Amino acid sequence: MTLEIGIFILAGFIGGAVNASAGGAKLFVFPMLLATGLPPIAANVTQSIALWPAQFPAVWVYRKVLLRDFRALLGHMIPAVIGAVLGSVLMVNASNTMFVQVIPFFLVIAVAAIILGPQATDLLKRHIPQHRLTWITGILMGGIGFYGGFFGAGMGFMLLAVLSLTTGSSIGEVNGAKNLFAVVIQSTAVIPMIFSGLTDWLAAGFVLIGGILGGYVGATLTQRLPEKPLRIGVATLGVVLTASFLFR
Repeated sequence: MTLEIGIFILAGFIGGAVNASAGGAKLFVFPMLLATGLPPIAANVTQSIALWPAQFPAVWVYRKVLLRDFRALLGHMIPAVIGAVLGSVLMVNASNTMFVQVIPFFLVIAVAAIILGPQATDLLKRHIPQHRLTWITGILMGGIGFYGGFFGAGMGFMLLAVLSLTTGSSIGEVNGAKNLFAVVIQSTAVIPMIFSGLTDWLAAGFVLIGGILGGYVGATLTQRLPEKPLRIGVATLGVVLTASFLFR
């Protein structure tokens, strides 16, 4: 049990550091929970609940800007919330076999989102006609919500790209909105997870403790390391680690 607690804290620490620096914490926390013997869906549910509270401080920091723009953002939240409910409910009712089979597809999405980063906005602008922007944005938000409810690694980068495209603002200017949407999606998704009976609460508690500590360290390191190589390195290591536990 002592070893498992150590792994839980380490998983949270690495996840918090990764989230603060490049994003994609779930690519690391998920396989480390698998290493303690948790089944894939239980590991995914546990990590989602454990990492969920870490989103709230970022929303508080941007509260004044978000209150000013809340009405404009509200319409985009509806498809995201619907998608989050569907993704979470489907995930907690899936079999572990089915979940493992679809994870490679979601890993590809996560890696693409993390590596592309700000470039994803430019790609969307080139391929989405302006006159179709409103309804396509709704579809994209619904898809991101579903992904966030089902797995969620790299979701923040997807939100940045779509919100920047929709508002016409820079990546930096929509960071507050990204944090708000992440909180809304995760807060919606954790409700079915909490009542699913699949959560390992001991693991979730220690992952949360490690995540708080790791977030501080990650924020400090980010100021000293180049951003793009860091994102690529995180995505690569995360996928290798996840794949090594899922497909061994």
